[in-house]
Amino acid sequence: MTSYLTGAKRFLSLIALSLATFLIVLDYTIANVSIPYIAGDLAVSSDLGTYVITSFAVGNAIALPISGYLTMRIGSVRLLLASVLLFVLLSWACGMATNFSFLVIMRFFQGFVAGPLIPLSQSLLISTNPPEKKNIVLAFWSVVVIAAPVIGPLLGGWISYDYTWPWIFYINIPFGLISAALIYYTLKDFPSIIQKKKLDIIGFLLLAIAVTSLQVLLDKGEQFDWFRSPIIQTLAVVSFLGFAYLIAWESTHPAPLIDLRLFKIRSYSISVIFILVIYAMYFGSVVLIPLWLQTNMGYTSTWAGVAVAPIGIAPFLFSAFTGILVNKHGVLKPLFLCFVFFAISCFYTAYFDTDVTIQSIWISRFLVGCGLVFFITPLFALSVQDVETERLPSATGVFHFVRAMSGGIGTSIFTTLWIRRSAYHHERTGSMLTHARHATEQFLQEIKELGLQGKQALGVLNEMLDNQAAMLALNDCFFVMGWIFLLLIFLLPLGRRKAGLGNIPPSHHDVSIE
Repeated sequence: MTSYLTGAKRFLSLIALSLATFLIVLDYTIANVSIPYIAGDLAVSSDLGTYVITSFAVGNAIALPISGYLTMRIGSVRLLLASVLLFVLLSWACGMATNFSFLVIMRFFQGFVAGPLIPLSQSLLISTNPPEKKNIVLAFWSVVVIAAPVIGPLLGGWISYDYTWPWIFYINIPFGLISAALIYYTLKDFPSIIQKKKLDIIGFLLLAIAVTSLQVLLDKGEQFDWFRSPIIQTLAVVSFLGFAYLIAWESTHPAPLIDLRLFKIRSYSISVIFILVIYAMYFGSVVLIPLWLQTNMGYTSTWAGVAVAPIGIAPFLFSAFTGILVNKHGVLKPLFLCFVFFAISCFYTAYFDTDVTIQSIWISRFLVGCGLVFFITPLFALSVQDVETERLPSATGVFHFVRAMSGGIGTSIFTTLWIRRSAYHHERTGSMLTHARHATEQFLQEIKELGLQGKQALGVLNEMLDNQAAMLALNDCFFVMGWIFLLLIFLLPLGRRKAGLGNIPPSHHDVSIE
């Protein structure tokens, strides 16, 4: 008979697992705004500085799919505890780095040891709580996954500007130690099944090659002009072949590193498609709005953060109730509301102009937050609703691997789309700004009356044109996102639970849904 945590231990384990998850997701984004400070202090270019982010992402992405193997080999609680303590140690090493190469290496290993933390936290929450409580604790835990990417850039900018960049890593140490202590106290007696399974070396090497090539391609594609660059072409071929051989190898291996049979479960496959598409667009919007505000609207990094902050209001206030909603109505109805809110927010943003007020931006971000309330918990529940307990570590590992990679995919796609559409609108709109047009001549005359002549006046006109083109390009991006969210609604019926789950007892499921 399965024993669950009760009383104070259940509450403390939820805090410990949520705190560990928060640190990992936070560390994924906190360094983004600190790159100029790190690059300047360690005497490298900002382009090279981005490898601080890339190396962490590569290490994290490689470790995520093998979380299932590591869990069976080491045990879930011991692996989680080791991951947290090693993450703390490597955070200290990153803060102490005095040269760039050492920092990049430490960030890779920091990302690698952090890989199992999120899927393990999710699977342990499922395993240590009774069925009627699982959706509720997952809802609380999901607030962390949502809030950390919003808080990360704000916290990173503040620490780097007012203090010094090593503290973006040192801040992990006290909270990581608290999390490790609580995990040991609450989960040390929780049973873990250990199997002496051999590592699929070929599969691991193929995974590492494919993931590393894809991550570098995504991070450096725009800088190298994508497929016009031989480097990007080579990375694309290597990544494609790596994943192709990986799928072929894992499909025939008797003890595969990645359990591809999970994709025979329809609800699991649909959840992976949803997380891939939705998280890509979510991260694309999270990156685009602050970038546009700072580049074209004159916002400082602090005010850009304030403008997007309302995205966290609704999840913070209402995500705890999502578990109750899922228990009562299943996962499909909340996901329908999620897609509707996301689509409304996108179409609302698609009609912004350069006179948009911060209040309008707040409304658009608040609507995204309303969508997030119905996103994480139902989608996590959908991903494991038909998965047996013993396959949970593998299922959550692959699921979060797709989530981690989709963030980079979305950022690259929508940043590139925004830049290319900006150039398109600049050319089309600029072609109409000729001296033959009265409005153009009138504007230049007004500029000259302010004391600006010749090239200075044309420079002001071009700056306004840049801002208008960027605004139109942003409208295009969100218009595309809105339609994609609406199209996803038609896939929802595929997520229905199959009638009669055979020999899987109801207690082995993480959620109670329709």
